[in-house]
Formats: sequence, C-alpha cells, structure tokens
Amino acid sequence: MRKYILERLVYTVILLFLVSILIFVMVRMLPGDPVSFAAMANSDLADKTIMAELRARYGLDKPIYTQYVIWLKDFVQGQWGKSIGSGEPVMAMFLDRLPVTFELFVGATFWAWIIGFPVGIVGALRRNTKLDAFLTTGSIIGVSIPAFWEGIVFIYVFAVIFQIFPPSGYVAFFENPWENFLSVLMPTFIMGTGSAGLLARYVRSSFLEVFNQDFIRTARAKGANEQRVIRKHAFKPSMLPVVTVIGLSWAHLVSGAFIVEFMFAIPGLGRMGVDAVFARDFPVLQVVLVIVALNVLLMNLLVDLTYGMLDPRVRIQK
Repeated sequence: MRKYILERLVYTVILLFLVSILIFVMVRMLPGDPVSFAAMANSDLADKTIMAELRARYGLDKPIYTQYVIWLKDFVQGQWGKSIGSGEPVMAMFLDRLPVTFELFVGATFWAWIIGFPVGIVGALRRNTKLDAFLTTGSIIGVSIPAFWEGIVFIYVFAVIFQIFPPSGYVAFFENPWENFLSVLMPTFIMGTGSAGLLARYVRSSFLEVFNQDFIRTARAKGANEQRVIRKHAFKPSMLPVVTVIGLSWAHLVSGAFIVEFMFAIPGLGRMGVDAVFARDFPVLQVVLVIVALNVLLMNLLVDLTYGMLDPRVRIQK
C-alpha cells in the first residue's frame, strides 16, 4: 500500500508539473500585455520608459522558457510574486481569499450530498414509479442548467421579487453569522445543485445494480428489513462508482466557483482569478490556476486511495 501511495504521489507531481507548463504558456497566449492593461488603468504608468521598467521588473522581457524556470523556482519556494495591477503580494491575496472559497466549497458539498444521496437512494427503492420519474427529471434538470442561468433566476426571484436574500456581496462569519448565512446560501446552493443531480443519477444506478446481487437477496430472504439491507449490505459496495463521481463533481465545484463568485461579487479565489483574466495579471492568474489543478489532482488521488477501503476486490496488494 505504501508503494502504491508513493507511486501515485510521484504521478501527481509529474502531472502537476506538466499542467503548470500548459498553464504558463496558455496564460501568455491571452491577447494583450499585462503592463499595457495596468497603464490603461493608471495613466502614470503610460510612459514608455516606465512600461519598459515594469516589463523588466516582472521578467516579461525574457524568453518564455526563462520566465517559466524563474517562476517555477520562486513558486516552489513560496515566493509567488506581486500582482501587476495592484502591487499586492500574491501569497497574501491568496491567503486572504482562501477561507471565503473554502466556505463556499463546504456549503456546496453539503447541498450536493444532502440532496444527491437521498434522491438517488429513494429513486432506486421506488424504481419505475411516478416518484422515481419526478426525482430523475429533477436530477437531469440539476445537471443540465448552467450555473450562470440558475444564478440569474435565483437572484431575480429571491433577491429582487421576494427580497429574501441579498443579491450580491459577502459578510464574514465572525462579523455577522446571520448575514454570513444569508450571503452564502444562494451561491452554495447553485454550486451544489449540479453536483447533486450528477450524484443522484450515479447513486440510483449503483444501488439498482447492487440490489440485484445475490447477497442482497440472501439478506432479504433471512428477514432483514429494508433499512438494514441498505445500511449494512448495500451501501458500502454501492459507493465504489459513486466515489469516482464525487471526485468528478469536485472539479465541477471548482469551476463553478469562478462563475458564482463573480456573479455574486464574493471575494474568493474564483473572483480573484476572473479579475486577473480581465486585467491580464499573469502572476495572480498563474497561481490561481495551478492551485485549482493541484486541488483536482489531490482529490483524484484521494479517490484512488479510497477504493481499497470500500471494496476488498480492488484493494491494493501490499
């Protein structure tokens, strides 16, 4: 098991290295120059001499491979540079916005699990009934609706018409817990519904497959009630394909954070990344994208390691 974990870690590091190269190159393929964008926002920087000094300061006058080597060395050492637009240290910007995005992820995961698992299990137990058709339709709608469209509808209905929730903005938990709850409820629900629909579909399919196995028929023949059959016999083997979906849905949550944070003016990492795209702020955008890639890779690693704990048939040999 230790050898397998080590191999997976090495694979993750290699893949992250390749992804970082791709991110570095693609960021520089964006139209426009970051120093020119900064000069447009601040007329004091419009002088050609100052712009040349800025390009030299941020290493933009060097070949791209030299820029990458310098950036990678500094990134590994925790020196993430400064924002070209604001001049703030990127590390400080990241640490300041990380708790906000983490809160959204926790809330979105809560909605995905609290909706996805019950809907999938009930759909499997009530297969081919009107309730199953209703839940299946709802799951498909949850997967199909784009986050930006769902956000527009929710803002119009619950913030404009009924005025239950604020249309945008964020209040920290320790500043005002109730206002914090109101400010994150809609964004987290919108982020979680897509994952909930996907999770419900896979949970239903997985439980239906397990319910047809001989050991489930044996448990029922011995007089075990349906709750015990689900909890003791069906739940664990049903989770193997579901774990994969949880890993995929995590990537969905990460991408959804960019849209939702921008729509609701939430100062998280997603909003920071979107603002960096508009400003062509290379140091900020590179860090955000690499952290997102690392997040997804680590989740996939966790999914692989979870397989062996859920099903002895795929347990890794020591």
